[in-house]
Amino acid sequence: MSNLARFREIDSLRGLAVLLMVMVHAAATWNPHNSAQSTWIAYLVAGLGGLAAPLFVTIFGWGLVRSKSTTNGNIIKATILLLLQLLVNLFSPHLFDPLTPGILSLFALLILIKPLIVNMANNNISFLVFSISIFLIYGLSSFIYNIQGTSDWDSRVSTNNLTILVSHLFLTGTYPLFPWITFAVVGAFLGSSITEGGKTLPRNNTTLLLIIIGMSYCLVSLILANEEGSVWAHPTKGAYLNFFPANIGFMIGSMTGVLIFWLIIQELQISLFEYCGRLSLTIYLLHFIPLTLLSNIENERYWSVMEASLAVVIYTTAWLLFAFVWNRLQWLTIEALIRKLSSG
Repeated sequence: MSNLARFREIDSLRGLAVLLMVMVHAAATWNPHNSAQSTWIAYLVAGLGGLAAPLFVTIFGWGLVRSKSTTNGNIIKATILLLLQLLVNLFSPHLFDPLTPGILSLFALLILIKPLIVNMANNNISFLVFSISIFLIYGLSSFIYNIQGTSDWDSRVSTNNLTILVSHLFLTGTYPLFPWITFAVVGAFLGSSITEGGKTLPRNNTTLLLIIIGMSYCLVSLILANEEGSVWAHPTKGAYLNFFPANIGFMIGSMTGVLIFWLIIQELQISLFEYCGRLSLTIYLLHFIPLTLLSNIENERYWSVMEASLAVVIYTTAWLLFAFVWNRLQWLTIEALIRKLSSG
């Protein structure tokens, strides 16, 4: 398949990922704290939002292993992504410090270590060693308190000195290299082995077994959490699935969700999110601006949960429509700028 050809389900998955990120960021911004949070809407948004970044990083890994960029091109891309991360932080001072590492700085790191990721994706022994290493590090983190940082948001975005900045990049930030590299390696593994018929995710017994194991873990842990009276899944207080920091339960549950989404979009050939996928970086960068400007509107107008939910739906849908319209102006996107600057 030529470099100009596109895998439409990959664009759709990338588009779905960025829309889920828009949704969860909007929900976090327009969150009426004086209203009850234990609603089915809150759980639905949290559940879908929790899959946004895993899906985004997995698809990024898929594209990384198939990219033909040169070493110089990759360095330029990584530099641009780091500058864009700074721009995102400046757009959202209510959420981040100017130098807070985030998902774009994670992408920059992944690009810089692309040879290592490609090796792990193409070499079964390297992939096995990597998988064992991930579980060993998680086992180690069970004995060394805070190796992945605390669940406190302020401490995860604070960058008071260079030591904290480096720690956030690799272990203790919002999207540190460990354990998020796991999603990128899995994506690269899938990208290095397109199946017969051009399927990007094998529809076989192995895929089905992994989904069953993941769903079984989620079901059993949910039952245990109910019996214990603990919080099953939460951004910072999850007993079994915790996002900040990402624990082993979250990794299992989110990877299962990624496989399910991937299989559904591939097999049903869903193309609704395709244009969003082609503009995913542009949408990700721009969507913070209105959120910052309107970050206090729910407090000023005393929104209820339903009103806030409606605002989130409208805001997310607006970016879907934006992608349909702006797709005609592909030259006027962040993606086009990066391609132009890194192709020299």
